[in-house]
Amino acid sequence: MSLSTALISVDLVAFKLASNNRLQVLTHQLPETPLLQLPAGRIDSEQDQSLQDTAKRQLERFTKEPATYYEQVITIGDNHRDSRGWSLTVVYYALLQPCDEQMLSEDSRWIDIIDGKPAEPLAYDHSQLVMEALARMKNKIQYSALPIYLLPEAFTLSDIQNVFSIVLDKAPPMRSIRNRFINSDLLVNTGQKRHGSNRPATLYRANANSNNWLFDRLYLTTRA
Repeated sequence: MSLSTALISVDLVAFKLASNNRLQVLTHQLPETPLLQLPAGRIDSEQDQSLQDTAKRQLERFTKEPATYYEQVITIGDNHRDSRGWSLTVVYYALLQPCDEQMLSEDSRWIDIIDGKPAEPLAYDHSQLVMEALARMKNKIQYSALPIYLLPEAFTLSDIQNVFSIVLDKAPPMRSIRNRFINSDLLVNTGQKRHGSNRPATLYRANANSNNWLFDRLYLTTRA
């Protein structure tokens, strides 16, 4: 296979938080192999205006739930990652809000991320692609508003702290989260409360008009 006929694709690592407080990744199974794999496919020059359009199409093949965030991670290519010959892929990751399993196609499954990798082996080099995307997200979550893209439309500050705990295995103190997300105008108070065993917690939503998405430093302190 010459480079002019190389397999060029977009592979998508789609993450969501499960009700069991696990980070999960979207996979699907092809009829010819028992292994699971990531959503992936060729660029369609008639449908896709950008690489992100291709990533969106791959997600739409397997779930009706739209992603709240996309980011390009890495481009990988060589002559042995695919048995058919020279292969190049552009890897994206996407974040989804908690969603219903009924939104999935029949051949799709959300699987847990355990100890920084998929709980089940994936076909090709897809386990490595998941780890590449996870490493990018772990870094970016520390200096951006990324946690809110994994949460439902209304959420509490404790929910944000929980995202850090799940993704990083540790979290900044609540004081730091409050200062960063409230003082920077990232959130809007919905005027509603979540009632539970503790005192009622204020529910917020993302401020669509805020320009303060990135911060100029990492969190300096975290707690296990």
